[in-house]
Amino acid sequence: MALAMTTKHHLWLKRGTQEQVKKDIPTALSCDSNAAIDVAYNAKLNDRSKHIDIAYHFTREQIDQGNVSVMYVPSEEKLADICTKGMTRYVNDHLCSKIFGSK
Repeated sequence: MALAMTTKHHLWLKRGTQEQVKKDIPTALSCDSNAAIDVAYNAKLNDRSKHIDIAYHFTREQIDQGNVSVMYVPSEEKLADICTKGMTRYVNDHLCSKIFGSK
């Protein structure tokens, strides 16, 4: 569900940016859930995933059309988490160094 929402937001931002710069901008989404990536790329649903049917089809459709791609990024490497999650000082310092360069 979160991947589908992220896909919608990225497409909205991509379209707005393309209007400004007048060129195609590739969109790569990062996800820390292998299960969500598997559902997005593979056309199989099981009984436990029926509730995400519409969101799944939307994300899969965007991947098939080449509008987005999804890649696995471990939670410890997701730069956005510095703004959204509590973390240890080590992880915080590591992400800060990736954003702002080495200390």
